[in-house]
Amino acid sequence: MALTGIVLAAAVLSVALLTRQGQKLHTLLLLVVLPATTFALLLPFLLTGTGTRPVLITLLQGVLIGPVISLAPLTRLKNTPGSWAATAQELGAGRKARFTLLWLPLLGNALAVGLFLALIISLLGTFALIKASLP
Repeated sequence: MALTGIVLAAAVLSVALLTRQGQKLHTLLLLVVLPATTFALLLPFLLTGTGTRPVLITLLQGVLIGPVISLAPLTRLKNTPGSWAATAQELGAGRKARFTLLWLPLLGNALAVGLFLALIISLLGTFALIKASLP
């Protein structure tokens, strides 16, 4: 479940960095984060008697926790001046250099928070899946 959410969060962050639409994505994630997380934790209880495979439930839960994982890095990205990337590019930094020397240090703590949230919510989702499958 965490891996699916992390992959989705990486895709969202990539889109935000490439399109410079971090503010709009941040607003969209704020609207979706609570309902999606709640639904991810209730999903095993809702699909228990339907014969749905646990692997499918875990994949769906991973997709639903993606906004929670993306929220901390996008908040940090939203508060970073957009001129920093342009300045780094004008100074001759390529994409790889900008990523490793600018974005990774700036987003490091926020990425760690996102991974921690992914771990905690994955554990809660796993417990919910186990509890829902018990008679």
